Amino acid sequence: MTQKRALVLSIDAMTDLDLEVAREYPHFSEILSHCALATNVESVFPSLTYPCHVAMATGCTPMHTGIYNNEAFLPDTFRRPWYFYASQIARPTIFAYAAKAGISTGCVMWPCMGKGPIDTLVPEIWGETPDAPFLEPFCGAGSEAFIREIWPVVGEIAHGFHQPEFDTFVCRIAEEAIRRCRPEMLYVHMCQIDNAKHYRGLNSPERIRAIENTDALLGRLLAALEREGLREDTHIVLCSDHGQMPVERVSYPNRLLAAHGLLAAGDGGAIPQWQAQVQSACLSAFVYAENAQAERRALRLLQENSAALGIAQILPRAECPAQFQLDGAFSAVLLGTPGTYFHNAADSGVLMERGEDGPLPYRANHGHDPRLGEKPFFLINGRDAAVGARINHGFRLIDEAPTVAALMGFEMPGVDGQACMGLLR
Repeated sequence: MTQKRALVLSIDAMTDLDLEVAREYPHFSEILSHCALATNVESVFPSLTYPCHVAMATGCTPMHTGIYNNEAFLPDTFRRPWYFYASQIARPTIFAYAAKAGISTGCVMWPCMGKGPIDTLVPEIWGETPDAPFLEPFCGAGSEAFIREIWPVVGEIAHGFHQPEFDTFVCRIAEEAIRRCRPEMLYVHMCQIDNAKHYRGLNSPERIRAIENTDALLGRLLAALEREGLREDTHIVLCSDHGQMPVERVSYPNRLLAAHGLLAAGDGGAIPQWQAQVQSACLSAFVYAENAQAERRALRLLQENSAALGIAQILPRAECPAQFQLDGAFSAVLLGTPGTYFHNAADSGVLMERGEDGPLPYRANHGHDPRLGEKPFFLINGRDAAVGARINHGFRLIDEAPTVAALMGFEMPGVDGQACMGLLR
């Protein structure tokens, strides 16, 4: 009996509506015509790439993984590190369960997997800036021998994470992983559709081109499997993490707190003094406070100025577990009005300005309540997929890892999600 295999490709910010466009392209069409498909997938809050991908890899909510932002909160600086390492996740990943089951694994650019228990690992990580050279950060947190071996073949992207070049780079690495290592379960993350939506908008020509480009890269991965004689045994799992919402204005809640003496910003992103501050999660934000008195004062100020800051709701931490399966060391969550992006800046200036006047050229973003807007999808193509099965409601991001585990023949006991056997034959 041949070994089951799976290629899990996360296509960042691709949604149900994008699938309708993707059907017009050959490789998406091939996969979609013979698959089990879940649409309207329930993401996690906040709907950011790193919390979402951790949920997709653990089967657990942010309340249990501890990853509820892209960046760690460091109270003394706005220069905050991203969550790059598997050790920062409070729950084991699907890769740890696969290792126990004797299944070889690979991972290319899946967020938060640095130094994880993965046989062939090229992590999503960077050095001092995202435009710094990748080689040494990759080697320090990934499979160094493999990375150095393939580097003359795949090269290095000259302009950091700029798209569509970076996804081509990711594809080249994944092709080499298939050719040289043949992992039985390979996870890959591509994000040019997300990038196009961020900077060009939800209905832009650039979004269409990004879908077309991603189709071509999918075709290259399918061809790589075919060349190695693995295509017939490999289940293709396509999935996504979140949708996006239009950005119309930029809000600066830390400017309000600073004006009232609760926060002082220094040079180089330093925070020399603070009693309360807000950390952006893009279309939402987290409020932190040093003590109960500062918390009460900050929340009162934010509530009194909610209209001026584009705040739709201030949700106390105590209500977050029931509302969003979320908990952490924060005091409250700010939910933005439609179109509001929260910025960390604590300098003097207006509390809110039009998006086109702000410092970041976003046309769309995420971090919003995942019940709003376009939704992600999840599909399985392959001999053990329940071809033709359609689930339009009730499938969650946290169900993805246990479903892939069930597909591969092992279990993930104790996770928040559950395997969706309706997608499997």
